[in-house]
Order: sequence, then C-alpha cells, then structure tokens
Amino acid sequence: MGASFGLALKALNGKPEVKHTFSITGSDKTPAKIKAAAKLSALDAEQANIEESVRGADIVIVTAPFGDVEAIYELIGPALKPGAVVIDCAPIKTPSVAWAKKYFRRNEAGENVAYLVGLTPVINPEYLGEAWEETAAARPDLFTNGVFFIVPAADCPPEAVRLVSDLSDLLNVKVHFSDPAEHDGMVASTEGLPALLQLAYFRSLVNSSSWQDSQWLSNPAFFLATHQLAEGDPMALGAAAYHNRQNLIAKVDAVMEALARLREALTIDDADLMSEYYDDAMKKYADWQSARARNRWSTEPEAIEKSELRGSMNLFGPLMPSFGGRKKKDKK
Repeated sequence: MGASFGLALKALNGKPEVKHTFSITGSDKTPAKIKAAAKLSALDAEQANIEESVRGADIVIVTAPFGDVEAIYELIGPALKPGAVVIDCAPIKTPSVAWAKKYFRRNEAGENVAYLVGLTPVINPEYLGEAWEETAAARPDLFTNGVFFIVPAADCPPEAVRLVSDLSDLLNVKVHFSDPAEHDGMVASTEGLPALLQLAYFRSLVNSSSWQDSQWLSNPAFFLATHQLAEGDPMALGAAAYHNRQNLIAKVDAVMEALARLREALTIDDADLMSEYYDDAMKKYADWQSARARNRWSTEPEAIEKSELRGSMNLFGPLMPSFGGRKKKDKK
C-alpha cells in the first residue's frame, strides 16, 4: 500500500490541474522493500533511518504492519516538524490515536504540534480478489474508484483533517468520515473476524486425527479459506486482534450463534433446507458484489461525493487553504 501511495502521488506531478509537486522519501526496516519501491519509481529518495525520513516532511504516510506502529511513532515523534500531518493506515485507529498523543512532538505548553489523521482505503474494486502483500504488487490505480475512510481523533485540528480530504480530492477518491471507535467496530467485522476465522478453521483441522489424510485434498476452497496464514504477519495480526478484542468478541459471539443455527439445521431431515440457506446468502452476496463494484451503497448518503463534501466540511471548523492554493514549485 505504501508503494501504491507513492505511485499515485507521483502520477500527479506535472498535471496542469495539480498545483503541487510531491517529493517522496521511502523508509522501511527491510531494505529490500525500499529497493523494490524504488525500482517501481514510487520514490524520489530512499532513507534507511526512519527518523531522518520524516524530518522536514509535511505529510507522513504510515503503512507498516500494525505490530510495528507504536515503535514507529515513538521513533518519529520527536523528529516531526511542527504542523506535520501523519496519515495513519493502521487497521485499527484507537490505539494509534493514543500513541500519537503520547509520542508526537509537543510545544512548551505540552500540546501536540504534529497531528495524526487515520485513513483506511477501500481499494479499487478491480483488485478486490487479489491478496498480494509484496511491494512489487503496488499499483498506481489501487485507490481509483475507491473510498478513503478518514478517521480523525475528536480533538484533531480541522486543518489537518482538511489536508487529508484535499489529498483524497487530488487522487479523485471519494471520502467517508468516521470516528475511531466506530471505525474499529466495522473493521472487526471485515478484517479482524476473517483473520480470526481462518485461524480457528485451520487449528480445528490441523489438530484433528484426520488431518494427515484430509490435507491431501486441499484445493482452491481450502487455500482461499486459509491464505492469510501464508501471507500475513503473525505479530501484526496478533496485535490487531489484541487491541480490538472487545469488538472482536462481539463478532465471534454472532458467528457462534450463526454456526449453532446452521448446526441445528443440519440435524433436520429436510433435503432442501441448506439449499435455501445458500440461496438466500448468495442473493445477498450478489447484492453486495454489485454495490462494491460501484462503491455505491443504499445506506450511504449522496454527500459522500467530494463535490458535495466541500460544502459540509465546515462541520469540522474553519477550513485550511486547499492544495490548489499553492504554487507549482512548492513541495509536500
């Protein structure tokens, strides 16, 4: 995701309607990832030292595994310049808000002078079925036709929120605003629970007496149901589950209730009952697929459009000048 942000921002450079030039420095604890991003031309500069990579930066985008986020904020906090905005792409936002308050640069009055705004991209529908984690899989259009969930803390300055909103405008991405607690509850359903179910499913199989034989019959259905165990980061997945555990417990209870109902249905001598359950679920799934392909939802107000959001942003207070108000030579 980090390299995709780099590619998307660099693609803006030179466009007549964009009055900014973006100069991008990349940093990662794994040098090979920086090299891979540079090979894709997603970076202008490479920096192994993470503190130096953010020094003087106006915008910092953090796309690290969740297990590394607190340590990163502790390192970069003192190096952030006053007014810097950190865009936090961690899967859950409540812990990041607390870490930013703890570690980010402060003035003499003890107030933070660098700011964190959470952001969760809802990616281009064309890439929805791809679960690549490698840097080489970055795409300049990863966010095209998607949505940015902007998740500011309650006390985040409106200027910082507007900066992220303007950035999404430049990338031609719709936005939706959410508070950290609401966001983390939703993510428990769509990110945390699937990972937890993969863990439970595989543990139930590998610890069974039939595993030695049944593993031979592993085909796409099995792989798709367990792929995060091959591609995920165990520390990141574990940390995200721990920090969002209250939300996850509620989701697990709901799944256990659904499984209990299905188990009961299997005990009934009715050849059509399970087919009816599948038919009902598949129709609703098709409705979701259709809406996701267009990122249009029956429960979402039309105000999600950027053109209409501009008139409602004053809900956050006075607005800062937009990106368009700067001269071409300025760099961010």
